[in-house]
Amino acid sequence: MNARKTTSGIVLFLLFFLACSGLLSAQMNEMNAMYRFRNVAVPVDVVAGAKVLPKGNYDLEFVRVPTSRWYFVRIMKRGKILHTVQGEEQVYDTSETIPKEPKLHMSLNRGAKKLNLVFESGWGTEKYGNIRARFSCDFQ
Repeated sequence: MNARKTTSGIVLFLLFFLACSGLLSAQMNEMNAMYRFRNVAVPVDVVAGAKVLPKGNYDLEFVRVPTSRWYFVRIMKRGKILHTVQGEEQVYDTSETIPKEPKLHMSLNRGAKKLNLVFESGWGTEKYGNIRARFSCDFQ
């Protein structure tokens, strides 16, 4: 009797897991672009999973999943998405620190070997205004 309950519990868990992963993948496909910076000079070789993106110029597109507060940056070259990094939202200290136009700040943490990107949407962005999100990538 206990084996039957355990088996049915596992089956229900697997069905729930598959349903949630299907919803997540559907949301990932419906990401809304907030802003794209073109021809951004990336000064280091970025580790993208099993491959390495050499230093050079890339397009950086900042996107958001419309049904949640998940932020991503897409690293692109000639329209092809090479890597996607998830970020986290940061709250502004005061309204005086919000820029008028979208801004991108890039910094290197050489000790931790991290490339940090901070995207600020600014006042002038029609959709998703006043957002600041931080992204972090490994580099070589």
